[in-house]
Order: sequence, then C-alpha cells, then structure tokens
Amino acid sequence: MTATHAAPRHAGPGPTGKRGIFTALKGHVDLLLNAGSLMATTLITSVFGFAYWWVAAHLAPQAAVGQASAAVSAMTLIGTIGMFGMGTMLIAELPAVARGKWDLISTCLLTAGTAATAGGLLYVLVANLWVPSLRDALGGTPGTILLVVGIALNAMTLVLDEAMVGLLQGPLQLMRNAWFSLIKLVLLAAVAVIPGLALTGTVLLLTWVAGIVAATAILFRTLRRRGMIDSLRPRPGLMRGRGRATFDHNLLNLATYLPRAALPLIVTATLSAEANAAFYTAFMVLSFMAMVPGNVALTLFAVTAGDRSALRGKVRVGLLICLGGGFPASLVVLFLSEQIMGLFGTAYRVTAGQALAVLSLTYVPFVFHHFFLAISRVQNRLRGAGIFSVFAGVTELLAAWWAGSTGDLNELVTAVAVVMAIEMVLVAPIVLKVVFAPVPDMSAVSEGVNVMSTTSLTLHERAWLPLEYIRTVGPLTGVDAARVRNALIGLHAADPTHRAVSRLDRSGARWQHMDAVSFAAYVQEAVTDIGHGPVDFDTMTRHLQSEPRAHHPVRILVGGGYLALKVSHAYGDAGPVNTLVHELIQAAYEGRAARIAPSKRHRTALPKAWWKQFGLQPGRWKEGLSFARPPHDEEAPVRPWQANLTVVTARSGQVLGQMRTWRDQYAPGVTTSAITFAAFTSALIELGFRPDLRGGTFLADARRYLDAGVSIDSNFCMGPFLSPPSLTDPMAIHRTLKAELATGRILTMMLLREGKILLSGAPGMPDPYPTAVAIEPRPRLTFSNQGRHDMLGDLPWAVEPAGRVNQSVPTLNGPEGITLTTSEMNGVLHLEATFHATTYDPALVARALDMVCRNPAGLIMANR
Repeated sequence: MTATHAAPRHAGPGPTGKRGIFTALKGHVDLLLNAGSLMATTLITSVFGFAYWWVAAHLAPQAAVGQASAAVSAMTLIGTIGMFGMGTMLIAELPAVARGKWDLISTCLLTAGTAATAGGLLYVLVANLWVPSLRDALGGTPGTILLVVGIALNAMTLVLDEAMVGLLQGPLQLMRNAWFSLIKLVLLAAVAVIPGLALTGTVLLLTWVAGIVAATAILFRTLRRRGMIDSLRPRPGLMRGRGRATFDHNLLNLATYLPRAALPLIVTATLSAEANAAFYTAFMVLSFMAMVPGNVALTLFAVTAGDRSALRGKVRVGLLICLGGGFPASLVVLFLSEQIMGLFGTAYRVTAGQALAVLSLTYVPFVFHHFFLAISRVQNRLRGAGIFSVFAGVTELLAAWWAGSTGDLNELVTAVAVVMAIEMVLVAPIVLKVVFAPVPDMSAVSEGVNVMSTTSLTLHERAWLPLEYIRTVGPLTGVDAARVRNALIGLHAADPTHRAVSRLDRSGARWQHMDAVSFAAYVQEAVTDIGHGPVDFDTMTRHLQSEPRAHHPVRILVGGGYLALKVSHAYGDAGPVNTLVHELIQAAYEGRAARIAPSKRHRTALPKAWWKQFGLQPGRWKEGLSFARPPHDEEAPVRPWQANLTVVTARSGQVLGQMRTWRDQYAPGVTTSAITFAAFTSALIELGFRPDLRGGTFLADARRYLDAGVSIDSNFCMGPFLSPPSLTDPMAIHRTLKAELATGRILTMMLLREGKILLSGAPGMPDPYPTAVAIEPRPRLTFSNQGRHDMLGDLPWAVEPAGRVNQSVPTLNGPEGITLTTSEMNGVLHLEATFHATTYDPALVARALDMVCRNPAGLIMANR
C-alpha cells in the first residue's frame, strides 16, 4: 500500500491570445469547414424557413398553415424513414471507396426514393382509415399525390446531402439548400399575388416540392460542370456486404429522428391543426438552436469515420463549439420566448410562448444526444445505440401523446423535455469518457514491440495507476536474474495475457499483451542482474524508488541473494503481490515456469459491496456519506525544496512478544499494529519531531465487505483520514479504526473516486512535487499494516527468520509525510519508514524505528 502526496498538478503553458487559438484549431480545419457549411445550411434554411412561415402566417389562413406544416412534417418524417440509413452508410463507406463513388451514391438514392414512396403510400392509407385529423390535412387527391412525390424527393435529397458530407464537400450541399430556401420563398410570394388563387395547404406544399426539384437540378449541373460525377448508373450489387451496417444506421436514424419529426403530427392528432401551427413555429426556433450540435456531430462522424484516433480531439473541439456558442443562445430564447413567438402573431404568442421556453431547455440534452450518436457510429456500436434510442424515442412519443391527450400544449412539451433530460443523464458519461480519455501509448510501436491484444484496466486498477510500491526480500538461495527471467517467460508462454507479463499503457489505461519474441526482449529490460557479490538491500529499494515510472507493471532487481520488485498498484496490493513474489521465487529456485492462475475480474464488486452495506439500509446513508477531511494547514514560512525519497528499515524477532504481553495487561483486544503505530508516534515526539497529532491516514483493505468467494486480484484499498483522540494511545487508535471500518464508508469513498474516474479519467502519472516546504515541517503520518506474510515462510531462505529481509515500501510521499509500513512474518516484526531526506534526518527516523523495536511499551507508557 502507498500514500500519495497532496502536491498540486502544475498546469502546462497553454495557448494565449488569437495566435494560440488559431494554432489550437489549425488541426481541425476539416471539422470546422464542413460543420460550418452544415451550420450555414441550417442557418439559411432556418432564416428562410422563418421568413417562409412568417409570410404564410400573414397571407394564408391559420388552418391552411397548419395543414401545410403537417404535410411538411409528414414529408420530412417519412422521407427520413425512407432514407433507410443510406446517408449515414455513405458517410461511413465513401472514404474507403476508391472508384465508383457515384455509382454507389446513385444506388442509394434510388433505394431511398423507392422506400420513401412506399412509406408515403402507407401514410396516406393510415390517415384515411384511422386518423381523421390527418386525413383532413391531406388536402384532397391533388394534395395527396403531391405529398407522396414530395416524400420521395425529400428522402433522395437528404441522402444526397449526406453523401456530400461523406465526400467532405459540405459547401455543395450548402449551395443546394440555399437555392431551395430561396426558391420556395420566391414561389410563395409569386402564388400569393396571382389573382383568384387561394393559398390552401396544397398550394403551400407545391411551393415546397418545386423548390426541392429546382435546387437539386442546380446542384447536379454544378457537379457535372466540375467533372465530379463519373457515372450515375445504379448497381444493386454494390449493396452486397453493406446490409447489416445499413440496417444498423437506419435503426439508429429512425429511433433518433422519429420523436422529433412525429411531434407535430402528435400535436395535430391530440390537440388541433391550429395548435400545431403555433407548435411547429416554436419547433422551428428550437431547430435553429439545435443546428449547432446536430451539424457538428454529423461532421464529426464524417471526418473520423476513417480515422478513429482523431475522435477525442474532434469531440473536444465540437463540444467547445456547441456549449460555448449554443448554450448562451438557448438562454436568450428562454427569457425572450413570448416576444419571439409574438413575431408570428398574437395567437402564436398565446398558444406557444411558454412552450418555446420549455423547448429551449432541451438544448443541452440535444448536444449530448447528438454526440452520443456520432461516437457510437465511429466506434461501431450502432446496435447498442440503436436499441437505446428506440426505447428513448418511444418514451418521448408516449409522453407527448399522454400529455397532449390529458392536457394542453405546454404540458405536452414539458413531458418531452423531462424524458430528454433523463436521456442526457444516461448518455453524457459516454461522451465525457471520450472527452477525457487519455491519449493511447504509442511507445510500444516505436520500440518495435508487437502488441497482440489489449485489455482495459478496471476502474479500481485505474484509480491506483499512478502509484507503485516495492517489495524486497532475501537473502535467498538458488535465485538469480536468469532464473527469474525464465520463470516469467514460462508464465508468458502459458498465459500471455497475465498482467505480470504485460506492458502497462499508462496513458491509455490498458494492459498490452505481447507476442513471445517481444516479451523475450522485454523481460531482459524488466529484470536487471546486479551481480552475485554482496549487495545492500536498502540501496536496491532506494534505486527502484528513484527510477521513473515506465511501462513495467513489474520491475525487478536481482543479485546477491536478494530480489527487489517494484510493482504497480494497478497490478495489486499486498495479497496479489505476495502471491506473485512467492511463486516467482519458488519457480526460479526450482528452475520452472511460474504458474499464477488468473482470477476473475469482478468489475461490479465495489457497487455490489456498497449496496449490501448501504443500499438496503437507508438509516446508514448519513453515516456512510460523512467523511473526515484532513484539517486545513495554516500558512507558514517556507524554504526551497526538492524531492529525495528514501527509506529506513528495522526488524525484530522479540518485540511482538513484548507487545502482546503489554497488551494483555493494559489494552486487551488491541492489535499489534495499533501498538506499533502509537509507539512510532511516541518515538518521533521523544526525538524532537513535532508530528501533526490532529490525525493520520490509515490504509485499509476493503475486501472485508465482499461476498464469500469474490476475490480482487488488483488493489482494493482506501486510506481515510482519521482523528483518534490520541495518536500515542493504541487503544484510541484501535477504537477509531474499528469504528471507521464498521461504517463501511470507505466503500463510498472508493465508489465516488471511481465515478470521478469514469467521467474524467485517471492520470497515468502522479502529480509533480512542490518546490517548497515549511521551514519547520511537522510530520504528517500515514500508517499501513500489511498483515501477516507467513505465506512466504517456505521460500528458499538462506538465514533464519530473525535475519530475513521483508520490506514493503511506497514510491511516493508528501514532502512533509512519513509513511510507516508494518508486516509480520514468522514471528518477526518488519518496519519501513518512507520519507524525504531533504525534509527529515534519516538517522533520526532510523533511531525512531529502533526505539519501537526495542521498547514499544516504554514509549507508550511515557506518553500516557
């Protein structure tokens, strides 16, 4: 177990001013250009659409506007369904198509048009047979025919627009949509001045369909003039092998778009065409706001479909654009909703002013939902995202139908907004995980290491990723570097995915599994031979302490009969590491391969343990959520300082007996570790140190809360700060620690820490040390009891128990910290104190350990 220092992370210099901003955005020109064209498209269509419906609202009867808006909603809805996933499939596939891109595009256009026509006919049938309000909105036979044609054309042009995005030709789809927006507005003005022509819903729809035809013709003329179309021959065979992807894209598209496109229809069906006229206008305002996340997310999918490594950076920039620009705009709409709706007329303000305010609150859910979809597409997780979106979409529609049937328009949009907020809570962690995901480690590739596969670290492995500690044992017989390497090579041959023989990708939070050739070279670096001559085991430990962190989960020094092993806490704490030490030494001694059975990775062990401890007992929630925090340190004069971590050790074969004798007389039931902690604090006081007696950090194993049969082969510890009445009284320490463990609140601390890591990621490296320390430092104590190590008693020791070295030493400590680690092995107490030699005199700390080993009872009694 280890203790971390509390030094702040130093922020690196970031870009400042315009030059820095431009430099930061330079690598995202593709995202900005194509997303910008899409946003310009939505801006133009929204502004001209606003103008179109404003003119229609002032020139045509409200019933005609309601009929036309319902038809346009049906055209958009069924046209989107008729796309059949072709557009997003093209975005994913076109980057990989070298020749015949337009053959594939034309095939998809034909497929979409056919499917949309069938969908249009089905809509007409349903409206005529079962929904009278929608039947009335069809506008007779001419309007019905026009609607079916418009549905097919709309589906084909939607696919065509997304094909332009897939070709990264966003400005061309911008051109088509700009012409469409302008032409339909001009046509509306033209028909309005024709004498004797009534502005019915059918006439309004005609201007819309004619605009689609004219704008598309202009686009194709431009494409041919630029020589961008090589062939327009549909080839159904091109769809072979793309069916599954197309289905998944279509499922996701429909599940996502359906509730938005169907809402005006539900308003018409449950309320009235007049209510839908007002709602549709308000919904257009929302669509104007939602253009930012929708278009950025679509472009993000297009530019990262062929380069997943760019996903993290693109998502970060995309979120910055969406939240930095769109969120303030949504607040403006929230506070000016009635004034905005009043621009369309008094009836629109009264009917949908409050509804627009509620709709503006759905902007942030829109952002996270769109980014969730884009990330799912890029990571090829379409099926799961589609199933989630199906349930979410159905819930939105049911909520809208229920609220519309039992209330008014305001209650309908409120019900939808509540559902969308719940969706955001569910998908936001997935988006944030990408945003804060660490950059993958590419050092293996640069070093020529063949990584066959990888395994992601569990959350509790990631929580301890920055920390390591050292186990040093000896003297041993029959153990040298060559034998240790062979034992590890044998373990790798039996299980190349075992964590002890894998590389540790700190930045990517993954275990990297190597092939046999790469591992044979890797193990030469991981195990260092320091020779057969006499060695200083404390020097071996300090050498590993000073080594920078690297990709080794296990780093070993062997020589002179000693083995020093530095192991990442992501690999494990005392239990798993003792198992590794025992098997590695035994295998080396016996000249065989190491055999360590992999244990099941219980990723849900922590939440299950927490639920068992607190979930079914609400009365314990308050106690389980109240944490003691270290006291605030007052300002004090400081001096320049730099880290110089060191360790001093001591051991005794007689002191445990002395402790138990004293305990039976003065403190029945107290553990020897509590006695050791109290004696060490007393020794520091006697030697002139001024330890911080307000409390200390006590590292504890949380496995005690697990169900029987559940094992954790990594680290499962926590170090709460506790404040016993006296750090020199073993009874006070024992009672405080026992009371703390009885609450189980360390499970809550661990769960909160892992929840934070799930959202923001964990650093692969520890924070840097500070550059100053108090002139008169007060030791901040950390106590770690490693328990009994008797399982190591059968190793090939060269000496009797009293002479054996068994060290457990952390590789981090705060500048004013002292960590005391204790363990027992075959009746011998082993002590290690870790601190910085630039803060405290090593000779004095070593003397404190000797005093604990010689007379712990006397130290305690002197401070009672």
